[in-house]
Amino acid sequence: MEAVRREQLVFATQSLRMNRKKGFSKSRCLQLAAEILAVDSGLKPSFLFDYCVSNAEQIQNYVQELWKTGLLSEHLHVLSIQDNILITNLNRTIRHLERTLQGNGLPVIDVSLHRKIPRLAESWLTQQVEAQVDIIWKHLKSQVIHAEISTPGVVTASEIFSPEWNLCTVFGFLLGFPASYWFDSNQSFENCLGMTQLRAFSVSAFCPRITENLNHRMYSFSVPEILYLDLWSMVETWQRNLQSDFNKQSSFCDLCISTEVVCLPGITL
Repeated sequence: MEAVRREQLVFATQSLRMNRKKGFSKSRCLQLAAEILAVDSGLKPSFLFDYCVSNAEQIQNYVQELWKTGLLSEHLHVLSIQDNILITNLNRTIRHLERTLQGNGLPVIDVSLHRKIPRLAESWLTQQVEAQVDIIWKHLKSQVIHAEISTPGVVTASEIFSPEWNLCTVFGFLLGFPASYWFDSNQSFENCLGMTQLRAFSVSAFCPRITENLNHRMYSFSVPEILYLDLWSMVETWQRNLQSDFNKQSSFCDLCISTEVVCLPGITL
């Protein structure tokens, strides 16, 4: 991508309201564009926007500005869940949620504080989360109709929320993680992951489509080491699917999947 295109990517961030005297640095602008490009390329179903305080309309405008640069090709959708905004690849997210729902039980990890140690969720909880994911899946499928009749480059938007949802769990599936954490928020928003061995995964790749030396981390997640053998097959399948998706695109290169075991005093979900 030529330098003038990179300047356009930097300019596109002007559509975002930033509560700061200065805007993003050039490198941060390019990283944000890479986040959206990873979704557009089908490497992840959604991206949770957390770069600055912006509303759904501003983020819509930003993604549409990216379209004008020629960076994007897929239909992207802005999904608002409570005060959180996700940029989703509708087709990719729908396929991912379908595959998740058709599996042999959702991979949900119960990390409620009273559990003391993480454990796989009981069947009643898995069924509850499955029903919630199904609602989101049906909602996104309904948005495809609007996407099909919209002009290319026009970013659609919708909103969905239920007070019964644990957003940490919902986001885990929307962001494409192989397993998702759950905790009983009626008792505490804290969890039992502190000083627990976690197998942390990091996925990164270079993005020459934006700039030659841009190394973009597209995934970062963990599973408790004590449950890794139980989840191993799901994680392995997730890695194979990611590699397959990676081989189908040309915006990123040199995929790197690394893992390490960490133990931290506290984990915020």
